[in-house]
Amino acid sequence: MVKKSALHVMRYLLSFISSLILMTCAGYYIFFFDWNVTVMGKVINGVLIIFSVIVSLGFFWAAEKIREIY
Repeated sequence: MVKKSALHVMRYLLSFISSLILMTCAGYYIFFFDWNVTVMGKVINGVLIIFSVIVSLGFFWAAEKIREIY
């Protein structure tokens, strides 16, 4: 029972972290970032956006794997 409860809490925690990363990244690039930089700056920031989305999806994938366990 404790293991099932811990997995349930961990699933929601990972889902929360995933959404937090995604919304933080999107909010930063929509509201605060200045895109009037050099091409290299745009490329670096594009790579950072892609990396952040991949990390966010990784946390979500882990949460879904935990959901499949119980």
